[in-house]
Amino acid sequence: MDHLSFFWVSPDRDKYLRSLETEFYKRAVESIRVNRLSLPPLPDAVLSIQRASKRSDTTMRDIANLLLEDPSLCGAVLNAGNSALFAPRATGQCKDVQTAVSRLGVDRVLGIITAAAVYQLKSDASFSKACNALLKKSAQKSRELAAAMALVTQRVRNYCDEPLSVEPEKALIVGLLADIGLYSVIGEFQRFMNQGHYLKFDIAERVFFSLAGDCSRLVLKQWQFDRDFIEVAINNKLYTKPRPDITYLDIARMANHLLMFRNQDDAIEDHEVEITAPGAEALYELSSLDDKEFSRQLHQVMDASSI
Repeated sequence: MDHLSFFWVSPDRDKYLRSLETEFYKRAVESIRVNRLSLPPLPDAVLSIQRASKRSDTTMRDIANLLLEDPSLCGAVLNAGNSALFAPRATGQCKDVQTAVSRLGVDRVLGIITAAAVYQLKSDASFSKACNALLKKSAQKSRELAAAMALVTQRVRNYCDEPLSVEPEKALIVGLLADIGLYSVIGEFQRFMNQGHYLKFDIAERVFFSLAGDCSRLVLKQWQFDRDFIEVAINNKLYTKPRPDITYLDIARMANHLLMFRNQDDAIEDHEVEITAPGAEALYELSSLDDKEFSRQLHQVMDASSI
């Protein structure tokens, strides 16, 4: 497979689409086309903060008060506010939610709580056994991708003389949300089956593979995440010129290449990635690590994020 996130669409997309002449496939495509696909069921506090973050008169106190409605999300934000990844220059321990929100900023808080809620959704899904297993695998792959993206970003920044527009903490959140559309398309499949239809799971899985990127685009757009998130979810450039020298999609593709190399994926022979000189230095450094050290650094990134 030549995709970095669990359901990044491969170059064989058209072949897959032509072969999927099923009622479920047609229905899923139509749901995406008319924006009728159900969004993942996020906690009320996340939805409230999503809406509040788009209002110009929203204050840090407003966001903190909304967070207090959900203790688990409060904990995620407090942990991030004290973490080495999200608050590397902070002094003193952050003990209250409002201080954590002030340290992180509203956009980062929104990304953190959405990623935490989505991970929980994938881990505790209540679909069929096969669908639940697929979502749990997606959650694990998303964490691996997110950690690799943050790690690559850190290394690239070390080799750059000029400041970059990419940040390790945002790279981590982008990776965690890259496969969010999978939950929605599986939900569509479950409704299809509950209505008395039947479709072999291996065929349905091919539909998931073909449509996950488009579903992720729809969900991320509805939740008003920026184009950096959408580019990675669909593995396609949306920037118009001029674009940054290195974007989050570039980071994602480098992380994908690195993971394929580490996993000895034969498809790496057909995988091409455009990289700058600092990117090449970063990939060389990370590729030279032994498996134990690379795994340790991935876990270190996730531990540093406290997500």
